[in-house]
Amino acid sequence: MTLHLRNTLSRVVEPIEAGDGERLRMYACGPTVYRYAHVGNLRTFLLADLVRRVVLYHGVPVLHVQNITDVGHLRDERFDRGEDRMLVAAGLEHKTAAEIADAYEAAFHADAALLNLLPAHVFPRATEHIPEMIDLAERLVDAGHAYASVDGNVYYSVASFAAYGALSGNTLDALRAGHRGEVEADKRDAADFALWKAAREGRMLNWPTPRWGDGFPGWHLECSAMALRHLGPRFDVHTGGIDNVFPHHEDEIAQSAPLVGGPPARIWAHGEFLNVSGRKMAKSAGNIERIADVAARGIDPLAFRYLCLTSRYRHKLEYTEASLAAAAAGLSSLRAGLAALGPASMDGPWAPPIPLVAGEAAARPIGTAEGIAGNGDGSSGELADRAHAPSTPLSPGGRELHDQFVAAVDDDLDLPSALACVRQILRADLPAHERRWLILDADFVLGLDLDREPVAGLAATTEPPGADVPTDIADLVARRTAARSAGDYAAADAIRDEIAALGFDVIDGPTGPSVSRR
Repeated sequence: MTLHLRNTLSRVVEPIEAGDGERLRMYACGPTVYRYAHVGNLRTFLLADLVRRVVLYHGVPVLHVQNITDVGHLRDERFDRGEDRMLVAAGLEHKTAAEIADAYEAAFHADAALLNLLPAHVFPRATEHIPEMIDLAERLVDAGHAYASVDGNVYYSVASFAAYGALSGNTLDALRAGHRGEVEADKRDAADFALWKAAREGRMLNWPTPRWGDGFPGWHLECSAMALRHLGPRFDVHTGGIDNVFPHHEDEIAQSAPLVGGPPARIWAHGEFLNVSGRKMAKSAGNIERIADVAARGIDPLAFRYLCLTSRYRHKLEYTEASLAAAAAGLSSLRAGLAALGPASMDGPWAPPIPLVAGEAAARPIGTAEGIAGNGDGSSGELADRAHAPSTPLSPGGRELHDQFVAAVDDDLDLPSALACVRQILRADLPAHERRWLILDADFVLGLDLDREPVAGLAATTEPPGADVPTDIADLVARRTAARSAGDYAAADAIRDEIAALGFDVIDGPTGPSVSRR
């Protein structure tokens, strides 16, 4: 058994392996720090966390790199003609661009810690890798894949790369036909994208170049240069949101492949959107919420992590008061069930397995961290293959449940099935000490702090619509909501029938489902 993920590039589910035979090397697209990260962003970052936890669960070390975009360029100069967002934020808040970046980066690390996200080993910042970006652009020009325009801009020539569109499925003809807005006069082809932009009058955040004068990098160039610097020419996994597929990751491949002998990452994994009333959560839509806001409302932030685990990462997930409340109730019930098994022995074969504690990164991490927890201060211990060789003598029934959990997480991160397995363990006809050990071992991957004492009053403040609803029913409602969000209506109907068989009705409303006892 090993983790398998759907590779966006190949369109098939493939095994995750360490290319160098020693440790998995993973690059995750990180935050743009001119604003707060919202819970939709954090769902995307959770994908990398889960990949890392499962690989560590198999006893394989991980080198995790997550970039910090602190250069205030446009995200996509082809489609976005707006102002420089970093500089706009600086002007509105009466701070320098560096002060804006530092403040929002610190907020990102604090928010990630609330969700138990393992901090990356390296957090490279775009502003600290300008020489690498200039070098990469120069090499692409010298290789005939890019050109400098009369206006001092440097564009990548997409026609020079025959595999362009392989990741997203786009064709050049379709891109040209669908190009929005006026094409820059200095481009040779409407589909070409910027590697380097010439400095404009009055713009801050410019850097000198040997060939093209002052300017600033294109968004796509940054990740290619930083991944090359910290992971080498070829690495194992690249994660991001579904909106990164095109143009960002498509352009990353185009920039890197001609120089490193193929796509820089073997596996490209993408998480789907978090939706609010059917619309993607986004600042422009006015429907965002921070995880810190969730905590401020008296809800355990890990209830949102639990909610995310009720849906496959490749499925859309609906975020409502009802779905979050159901997740909070489900999390509380798991903790209560574990606590009811009694205290764990501190020694002997059934002592609690070594936990994976995420910790919190510093406000501005520097350099490359070591160990399992990366830039966190969490415990690590000796890394062992928990998936294949549990460290305690499980009974045949316990080993079967353990292997069922492993099979679920290895199957393209089927966390809904993994959660169902944990509930099955809680109810299993096994000694309390064995059930406790199995649940705590599973929490290495789940990251839900299941050994935390249930908070008094939490269930009352987070109860889903409909009074006196048992937590197991609330958990089923959360799973049904996730299935509906993913468009899996057959599964949603089956769960509804299961809820009905247990004596409850679910009624869908504009703000989410309500539950009532029959």
